[in-house]
Amino acid sequence: MGMTKKLGLAFFLVFFYSFASFATQISFQILQFDETTEEVNSKSYDIETFLLDGFFEKNYIVTTSQSSVIYNDDDIFDLWKAGLGEAFNGSSDYFVQVEVHYSADMNLRQPVGMLDRITWKLAVVKTGTVIDGETVTDIIKKSNGQEDLGKITQHLVTTINNAIKA
Repeated sequence: MGMTKKLGLAFFLVFFYSFASFATQISFQILQFDETTEEVNSKSYDIETFLLDGFFEKNYIVTTSQSSVIYNDDDIFDLWKAGLGEAFNGSSDYFVQVEVHYSADMNLRQPVGMLDRITWKLAVVKTGTVIDGETVTDIIKKSNGQEDLGKITQHLVTTINNAIKA
């Protein structure tokens, strides 16, 4: 390999690694509260995807823990510890646990409950300190009555990003 190619490769590697070392890494965990199902539903996966895309577009490195369905508050802390541990082992800077709560009219036998609220909390991974959080109860709807997951998650991305930058 010629000297010019070696210098070009060295410059590229230095540039790439210097950029990568300054990128902030954030890890997400989605918890679904929904009495109508035993599996994570498509809405929860869509919320996860919109969050990951939103932070990727803001130049974050994004990772996720496995999404889970939970039925009571007792499981939240255990899953928090597991997710925070995964974020620590993966060298993330921040960990966000997102609880997606659904409500359903059992008389309607809906295949997927209606989005009731989203609660999130943000922690610094190195210390485990929760630095911000919010419960969103104003669920934005489209003209057809369906939840506007894009606008809802856009609000989450903006709010969480602002908390990180504060």
